[in-house]
Amino acid sequence: MKLPQTLSCWLLAVMALVFAGNLRAETDTGSAHNLVIKYSLNDDWYLSSRNLLTSRDGFDDFFFGYLDLNLGRELGDGWAAEVGYRHAWLEIGGDIGWRDEYRPSAILSYRTMLGDWSFSNRHRLEYRVFESGSGANSRFRYRNETRLIAPWEFTPLKMKPFVEEEFFYEFTSAGFNYNWFTCGMRWKLREGVMAKLGYRWQASTFGDGWDHRHQLVTGLLLFF
Repeated sequence: MKLPQTLSCWLLAVMALVFAGNLRAETDTGSAHNLVIKYSLNDDWYLSSRNLLTSRDGFDDFFFGYLDLNLGRELGDGWAAEVGYRHAWLEIGGDIGWRDEYRPSAILSYRTMLGDWSFSNRHRLEYRVFESGSGANSRFRYRNETRLIAPWEFTPLKMKPFVEEEFFYEFTSAGFNYNWFTCGMRWKLREGVMAKLGYRWQASTFGDGWDHRHQLVTGLLLFF
């Protein structure tokens, strides 16, 4: 099967997942701003940090963010493993205000080339511990992100199109409750510095249907 056909089937599967169940016509807009840092300790070991700040109701209400730090090791043949910790903040409102969340995690990732396309897949297992008194119970969550980067280059910046799909599975009655579909452009600013700009269709459900948020996505990736 040729790669364009494979990509088309993959995108159709994503659409089916997002539209599964009883859809509600509730939508929102916002933004997601990413900072990713990778620092090589030697040929095999490295430190990584993935950080996020998210807005809703347009671009004014920044209600969620996280910071993390991970220790990783290259395993060879495109595989890598990491263990780390992420601290997240979510604005609940009411008497709670901002809720802290503590997430120790383990990551297994794979990267290769499919012809001229760059392909990567990341498995992330988190143990979510919530601030005492928030009313939320500790639980595990699994996240899987797949990324394809096209070989084509556009503009003098040599921007390359990319597409990402990430789904979330809670080990509770919620099951599959989040899906992020992202597409956009990536380009090199200088050696070791990448930027990305794109659009994300974020779908979420908590029992009785799916809500959607349309997000502007920005990113800065630093490699040392």
